[in-house]
Amino acid sequence: MQYKYLTALCVMAALNGCATVTEQPAQSLKQQNLGKAAEQLQQAVHGYTQDQAAYLKAFDDLNGDGVDDAVVLLQGQNWCGSGGCTMLIFRGLDQQKFQLVNKVTVADAPIYALSKTSQGWKNLAVYSKGKGTVVLKFNGQAYPNNPSLLPKETAKFAPESFKLLIGQD
Repeated sequence: MQYKYLTALCVMAALNGCATVTEQPAQSLKQQNLGKAAEQLQQAVHGYTQDQAAYLKAFDDLNGDGVDDAVVLLQGQNWCGSGGCTMLIFRGLDQQKFQLVNKVTVADAPIYALSKTSQGWKNLAVYSKGKGTVVLKFNGQAYPNNPSLLPKETAKFAPESFKLLIGQD
């Protein structure tokens, strides 16, 4: 009787140990995937800039395909001027690679992804010095290149209609 009880206790302990072991790799895998995405994005950014430019980044599924895309705000004197900095938008591809969709000049934080879409891509709200917040709408090919040429957004966004990507509220 004691032998059966001891055997059952050992089996339960072993199974409990297995459950703990199987949960940990799943979490590590998610962290590895995020790390790989950041690494692949860094290669794409530095491939574009041809230097080791500093940048701020955010991942979000902008085009609704289930794959995270990336918004990058370049930093430093080579990429920023009195009107703002260069912003890059990358489409997320298989194996966490990224393809440049377009660059946007004179953009600054805060940068928001809005729930409203244009041509299947989320609208982006960016700050443009001298203008204020403007909304970038995807035209089927790219977002507008120069936010300072767009009208200032005067409407208030409902909290559930946007996600802060880069910057502070």
